[in-house]
Amino acid sequence: MPAVATPEARDLPEYAGVPFDRKRIKTSLPPVRGDGPAPLATFLGLFSIGLGLWEATAPRSVAERTGVRFPGLLQVYGVREMAAGIGILSTERPAFWLWSRVAGDALDLATLAAAYVQVGGADRRKNLEAAAAVLGVTVLDVLCACEHGRS
Repeated sequence: MPAVATPEARDLPEYAGVPFDRKRIKTSLPPVRGDGPAPLATFLGLFSIGLGLWEATAPRSVAERTGVRFPGLLQVYGVREMAAGIGILSTERPAFWLWSRVAGDALDLATLAAAYVQVGGADRRKNLEAAAAVLGVTVLDVLCACEHGRS
């Protein structure tokens, strides 16, 4: 339905090159295009940003939860996570950034293994729980990277 322009409205200037009587109210979202990150890639991108923010801003909290006692290293890992997340969300073909997550997962597992050797007691349990979580996310990262690598 076309917008009705009153005589007073016709005297108004154009906005962004669109005459007043041609303006419409948006009542629906555009159709979803087939390209761009799939829902899992979008989730992994958002997950990376969230995890990266936690690691970068509260490394002692991450250290307490995981048993990894290297706060400076955890902050660097946080920046890496945020870069991967932003990369995944900002491109239509995120395969490179998804594979960078897989490489980051390998680095995280190596760091967890090194920390496991150094810690004892309750920290070992925390360390193993963190390693199990990283392994679970690694499976998702590999599956998603392979899927996007084919497209």
